[in-house]
Amino acid sequence: MTRTVLCGVDGSIHARLALRAAAQLSAQLDARLVVAHVVQTAPATTRLGPVGGRTALAPPPGAELEAGRGMLEHVIREEGLAEAEERVVYGFPADRLADLADEEDAELIVVGSRGRGAFKAAFLGSVSGELIGVARCPVLVVPPGAALDRDPGPGGARVATRG
Repeated sequence: MTRTVLCGVDGSIHARLALRAAAQLSAQLDARLVVAHVVQTAPATTRLGPVGGRTALAPPPGAELEAGRGMLEHVIREEGLAEAEERVVYGFPADRLADLADEEDAELIVVGSRGRGAFKAAFLGSVSGELIGVARCPVLVVPPGAALDRDPGPGGARVATRG
């Protein structure tokens, strides 16, 4: 049975730190790495207002999925993770990452944290906090101050530290 590590990315530096940790862990565990981007479900409302006498609507999910796919390919290429598998899905991020972890039989989900603090996270919401509540496997939340070693050396145990 092949081990799997799932990493959720959104294009932010926080997600990059999480991806580096996930890549390091998947290498140490000899696990496949699945990198996922969730295109968020948005209400069907206008985004730009009247344009040329018409109301401009949010791009259709197909266009958003394609943009997400492009971002994911770019991040994976920049991080040098040619062996990583890509998944782009549509929905609410925490729910879809948890579902995708089930579909991929992941042993671990890795995500970044913006480090907003308890008050802002409670007010604005936190994908990592929600994910911890709905995931059916362990979730590793990489904090914003983490400094990652690309080559941890002989022991290979050090993944992230607070910087």
